[in-house]
Amino acid sequence: MDQLPLDTEILLFRVKGGFELEGFLKKTDVSNIVLIAPVCRLWETLMRQDYMCVFREMANMHICQPKEAIKSVFKEAMNEVLSKVNSRGFTLTILDGSLFMWPKTHDSTLPSELQADTQCKAILKYVTPEVSDLCQKISMAESSNIIPLKIINLQIQFEMTRPELTQRCVIQYGNVAQSHYKLTLPVDAIVFANPEDPWGNLQDQILEAVIEQITAMDKCIQRYTKGKTVPKPQAYHFELPQKTTLTTVVYPAGVSEESLEPQRKELHTELGLTNMPFLRRPMAFRFPSDELATNYLINVHQYIPPLDPEEFKLYLLHGSYAFYHCMQNHKNDSDWGVLYHCLRVIISWFNCQGYIDTPVPTIAEIQQILTTMSKHFDKPVAVGEWLNAEHMKAVLRNFRISNIITEIRSKAEEPKDLIPHFRYHATPVLIWNKVIFSNPKAYILLGMAENEKMGTRKVLTLNTEYTGADDPAKIIEEAAISWKGKELWDEMQLFSLLMPQRPSGV
Repeated sequence: MDQLPLDTEILLFRVKGGFELEGFLKKTDVSNIVLIAPVCRLWETLMRQDYMCVFREMANMHICQPKEAIKSVFKEAMNEVLSKVNSRGFTLTILDGSLFMWPKTHDSTLPSELQADTQCKAILKYVTPEVSDLCQKISMAESSNIIPLKIINLQIQFEMTRPELTQRCVIQYGNVAQSHYKLTLPVDAIVFANPEDPWGNLQDQILEAVIEQITAMDKCIQRYTKGKTVPKPQAYHFELPQKTTLTTVVYPAGVSEESLEPQRKELHTELGLTNMPFLRRPMAFRFPSDELATNYLINVHQYIPPLDPEEFKLYLLHGSYAFYHCMQNHKNDSDWGVLYHCLRVIISWFNCQGYIDTPVPTIAEIQQILTTMSKHFDKPVAVGEWLNAEHMKAVLRNFRISNIITEIRSKAEEPKDLIPHFRYHATPVLIWNKVIFSNPKAYILLGMAENEKMGTRKVLTLNTEYTGADDPAKIIEEAAISWKGKELWDEMQLFSLLMPQRPSGV
């Protein structure tokens, strides 16, 4: 799977804002519904975060509004939103509000600096781009060629001073039963641009992206409205194979991943995707601001130099995982916690792909799980001791994760089923040994690389025995994530493999 390139000069423009839909539905004449517009303001910044549209009964009368009537009124309201966006009143501003832009007319409050033929990288003089702190740290290393992706955040506003944009306020009086609705569309559109692209072309692309997303939100409302409940559409951005940009999909809030599978299957067919998961909501692209939402590094293997694709054919895990390791959060578990953290990495993969919604357990929570299940074990689990295969299978079973365990009984024998595993299941694999008179070892395997001509293979290993800081540069320096060849099998000698099985479906 190709990833969004980290070493790129391409600019990502992210446009966010809210479009508020509010009005009334008459019970009597659904074909001529009157919308009561909200009071106008000079500048209307719409950033509300309503969970879903809720219809409220008016005049203390019960209303049973037909579903098609509700869809019809929202279709009309969405058309009004589209007409507002495609007007001179549609405005973009940077977060501090010191620069305003009108995409429809290519105007701005810096007319001489941002003309239609100005290169769009000129915007960097007036905004502070959002970049990944992790990528910035890596880029400062001498051996790194990473240039952090620059994200330009723009905010949607509407100018309400033009005569053609002034909304009518309709006042009704009468004892007529009606429903009041209110819903905010949280637009989150993205546009990739070459730094040399003309500023005018970029504004046209932004306008098209916002219109396209509102149209997708309209389809979402039409598809998932049930009774008097209208879902809030939400945009998600995904990395897809063979693409170096992001693909945006709109899903309804409050609907389970299982219920969204029919839509995902349609999208897989449309986009030519395989039967692996790509479009589950937990798999959405993490922007730099999302890094603050987790205390753990995600996909640390993306920071190491890639192998030469001309020399090796790669078989990597699919999706995301979090890196858990010893001495993390000041826990003194360096002598015995390795396998616990390996299990946590595996569970995090199933969580990141949306197969389970249970949080990744702490070591204490894993020990509690094992204590609860102790009557099924031949020997109780003691704190400070390494887990065995029976314990690990029990923990994963508690999270509904099926797996296969194989044992390699010949020294330096390379397993033959790892490449088929990464080709089909593409989940992280746990390898461990426990040899008498020798220190036990364990790794997470994240992929295989094969040179068919030379008959050589390499394995991408993640070492949860690592005890350093959660700093990608430090992790790479200490080879906590690295490609290993025959030396891995020599080191492990006699070992076992635990291969989690990916559930079926997308």
